[in-house]
Amino acid sequence: MPETINVENKRHSATYSIQNIVVSVELNRDINLKSICEAYKDAEENLNKFPGICLRLKKPKCAILLFSNGKMVITGLKLSKDAPVVINRVIDRLNAIGIEIVDDPEWRLVNLVLSLNFRQSIPLDEAALLLSHSIYEPEVFPGLIFRIQEPKAVFLIFSSGKVVLTGLKAESQILPAIKLLGKTLKENGLLN
Repeated sequence: MPETINVENKRHSATYSIQNIVVSVELNRDINLKSICEAYKDAEENLNKFPGICLRLKKPKCAILLFSNGKMVITGLKLSKDAPVVINRVIDRLNAIGIEIVDDPEWRLVNLVLSLNFRQSIPLDEAALLLSHSIYEPEVFPGLIFRIQEPKAVFLIFSSGKVVLTGLKAESQILPAIKLLGKTLKENGLLN
């Protein structure tokens, strides 16, 4: 569900929504991938081309990449609070076939991807000249790439006013990053 944030002096606002959360998990033990594939027909594998298997959940909707070294990557989540739910479901499935996971696994959020909409056009040619740490090559990619250092993130800004934000590692960084972008655009005369 899109959320609205005031980005500068309550006159300008943007809506945003989380599109993808990527979580890295450490199960702290080796995993026999072939036994998972034999036990669960929904396990997608092509171990000749990819060193892991893919499991999919419908609720919450996500994909889980599981590797033989016990590392797991969860992608497709919309809420970080769903990560422990997914991890526990995978552990239950592993325990059920004799792959015991005893310790609580370590997990961390490694990337958030959001979509933003400032609901007004942004002149990208002008933005490329005014914003340091930006790249705009319209013949290669139709958006301006703008990087910030604190919090470390990358914005893909399109002339329509739509933006993709990626690279954040905590939900607490969302509002500061969006407000910084809005302030930067406003101070450079790129938002009305």
